[in-house]
Amino acid sequence: MPAVQRAPHLAPADSEVEEAIALLAGAKRPVVIAGSGVWWSDCARELEKFIDHTSLPLFTVTMARGAIPDRKKNVFGYADPAINPAVVPIFQQADVVLLLGKRLDYRLALGGPRLFSPQVRIVQVDIHGPELGAVRPIAHGICADLKSTLQVMLRRLGTKPWTPLRSWLQEIRRQKVAYQKSLDELGRQASSPMHPAAFYLRLREGLPKGVLLCWDGGDFVHWGRAMIPANEPGGWLRLGPMGTIGSALPNSLALQMANPGRPVVMITGDGALGFYLAELETLVRYQLPVVILVGNDGGWGLERELQQELTGGATVACELQHTRYDLILQAFGGGGETIEHADQVADALRRGFAAGKPYLINALIQGARSPFTAWQIQGKKR
Repeated sequence: MPAVQRAPHLAPADSEVEEAIALLAGAKRPVVIAGSGVWWSDCARELEKFIDHTSLPLFTVTMARGAIPDRKKNVFGYADPAINPAVVPIFQQADVVLLLGKRLDYRLALGGPRLFSPQVRIVQVDIHGPELGAVRPIAHGICADLKSTLQVMLRRLGTKPWTPLRSWLQEIRRQKVAYQKSLDELGRQASSPMHPAAFYLRLREGLPKGVLLCWDGGDFVHWGRAMIPANEPGGWLRLGPMGTIGSALPNSLALQMANPGRPVVMITGDGALGFYLAELETLVRYQLPVVILVGNDGGWGLERELQQELTGGATVACELQHTRYDLILQAFGGGGETIEHADQVADALRRGFAAGKPYLINALIQGARSPFTAWQIQGKKR
């Protein structure tokens, strides 16, 4: 069988890159938004060098999550306002946006005034030409491979690092810290059943180094996406725009097979888990020790919140039983347990990783409107 041939890198012209650099260098409130193109072009190393050299603030979304760890300097987390509302005032103030391998789709409010100023100048880099300026005018577009583009940028930047825009970076950091503090404070409030924020506050403290996370959809999951940092390249697997709820279970199977020996955690709601429930048996059959976290609020939480808001309290087909999903996995040959309180999370997680087989933690939680759902409701009211 002949070897697979890689397509040649489509490198931009120096003049294209110089124009982009000039726009960024002249900005007072620039931001960089990186998307899945970072993963597909395998340019995390180049992107990190670019951010280190320019001291520009970086936000990530889709498969760029974790490519540059959130703990790194000048990396400020999720670019998605539905998960990270702290970006809204920042993006609205931005005068130049460098968009790397990310289309202006629904995750970025279609580039509209809900998230960006009409006067913002957008520099967009994408290997797919039709994406450039597809939904709004842009100041400058580069149709090229992202890795090659960043390599040219690094060469044209020279050796002298840019002077950090300290007041702008401080404002971004202030917004980020204030939002995360509000989530943590919510997680410290005692309640029964436990609030999803309380679950994730303890989970964040108990996750092992190098853990790979596989996220499903649903209100419980969105709380976690808002509270857990992305620090591992390729370790933040989400449903794509063509994916549907439930697919995190087969995705986690693949993630564990691709990373033998590494800790893999799948996070889902009770509704989403039902779509591919039989794949629990597949995990056991292939001896894949994924730890599965199920937020069990006995219902379709996101739909329930939306229906209650938009109908004045009435819901249709949103309720489920509080099923013992841990017993289902045990019946397949795996392990598991049910927990009811936040102070049980850390010990359950340790038992899950020590089990050496698929392990399901069935966490009884209260239904609570996530930041994601609040953003959707806000948009429908506009």
